[in-house]
Order: sequence, then structure tokens, then C-alpha cells
Amino acid sequence: MKAIKLASVFAVSAVAAAVSTTTIAAEAVFSGEAGIEYTSYSNDGNGDLVDGTDIGEVELSVDTGVVYAEIEIATSGEDEGTTVGMEKLYVKQGAVSFGRFDGSVSTGSFMGMDEIYSGVDLNTGQGTKGDTDNTGVRYTVTPELTVALEATEASGSEDSQVGFALSYVQDFGGFKAGLSGGSIDDANAVNVGVQTTAGPATLSLNYGVGETGTGTTTDVEQMTASVAIAATEALTLTVEYSQDLESANEPDGTYFVGEYAAGDLTYYVKNYSGDLVGDTDERTIVGVSATF
Repeated sequence: MKAIKLASVFAVSAVAAAVSTTTIAAEAVFSGEAGIEYTSYSNDGNGDLVDGTDIGEVELSVDTGVVYAEIEIATSGEDEGTTVGMEKLYVKQGAVSFGRFDGSVSTGSFMGMDEIYSGVDLNTGQGTKGDTDNTGVRYTVTPELTVALEATEASGSEDSQVGFALSYVQDFGGFKAGLSGGSIDDANAVNVGVQTTAGPATLSLNYGVGETGTGTTTDVEQMTASVAIAATEALTLTVEYSQDLESANEPDGTYFVGEYAAGDLTYYVKNYSGDLVGDTDERTIVGVSATF
């Protein structure tokens, strides 16, 4: 059965809800980051780069209590200009929210750093269908449990497809565990995450499995582990290790970041390495930035 195109329905519903509800004055909130960094690539084919635009971004968010909107303005390099994108735009009515979200409920159990992998995702295509546009309806059953309907974008003559996703995360005090996943058309995803704290260290472990595509599907299986250490109030060290368990030879990758906060500035060093990163993208970055 062909699914309805939810994007149009939600857009009309959002307008109707906004019109039928008393307008609440809300001030726009700006936030962002600016700075400069130096990138050194391991591969000689890439020239080292000094850049002050790639890390720069500004976000504008507005929350009226009924409608939440978030717009991101980011630079993509001196030669590529500035991009403006609608990250979120949804209506809130009690435990129900509907419209456009940033991310899928299917990865709600992912914990820790997500620079390389962020779980098998019904939205981004890291694990599943890969053509949802973040449009959906979410219902918060309890603070731990969220269920949702999520929709894909229409493609050519192909109608939008509607699927189901859920996320359950329970905090046991010093230890958290969660299960999330979903299904849209022929695609599906299941993610499991656990996290514990031991002194200044926070350890996270995530496992995701699913199928991507329509008709003929492709299996996906991923594992990610991360450790974050608050060495001092100013110094934090975090490392993520990820592995593709489905591909031949099970390629892996590592991401490391060390940050030192001094007043309004944050000094940092980052390193990307491994097969998942790729020879041309293995790099080390040093920089300084400020957030506002």
C-alpha cells in the first residue's frame, strides 16, 4: 500500500496548530562557534590547510512553547561559500510533537562520541534506507520511552514511505542502557547502547545492525566504543574506536580529541586515522575556538 506524503500533511497541521493557538512572544536565541585551525594530512596528496571558516557556524533558534524552529548558518570553506539549512521545525502539543526533526528516534540509544558512527540510522543512511527527511510524529510515552512515525522523501514517481521507530533508555544511576530501532519499507535498524562512569572516565559501547535499501537489501553491522576522561576541570580527552563488522576485513577507524579550556577560549587537537577514515582523510588538526 502506498504511503501518504507526510511532509505536506505535517506542514498544513503545523500552520493550523499555530493559527488556532494563542501566539506566544519568543525571542530568537543565537549561538555558534568561531576560531582558526591548522590541518595536517597524512597523505602527501593533500595540502595542509590553515582555515578559519570550516569551524565557523551560527545557529538561530526560536521556541514559542508551541513551535520550535532552528536554522543553522555554516561555512563550507572559502571557495564553497555559506550554507543555510533548516535543522528543526516542529510543533509541540503535550507529549506529541510533529514536523521536521534533526535525526531519527531509531538511534536514540546511541551513547558517547559519534564522530565516525552514530548508530544504524533510518535518516542518514549510515545503516538503513537513507532517504528520510526527518519528517515525523513523535510521542513521549515516558521520559525513557519515545515512539515515532517517520517518513521518507518522495523520489521521482516513488511515494513517501512511512515507518515506525522507538527508543528506550533507562538510567540506573552510574549506568545507562538503551535499545532503539525502527523499520521503513524494506529497511530496518536495531541499536543497543550502554554507558558507565568510573571516576573521571565515562565509557560507552554501542552496537547496531540493520538492512539498507529496497527490494534487494544490504546488511549493515557496526560497533563503536568511546572513552571520555575529564583529566582536570579544564582538560578533557576523548577517543572513539569504530569498526564495520559487515564489510570484508572488518575495517576500523579511530578519532581522538583533546580540549583545554582557558577563559573564553578552547584549545584543541584532533586526530583521525584508520581504514574507515580513509588514506586521503587521515589528518591531525590543532586549533582554538570560542563559542557564544
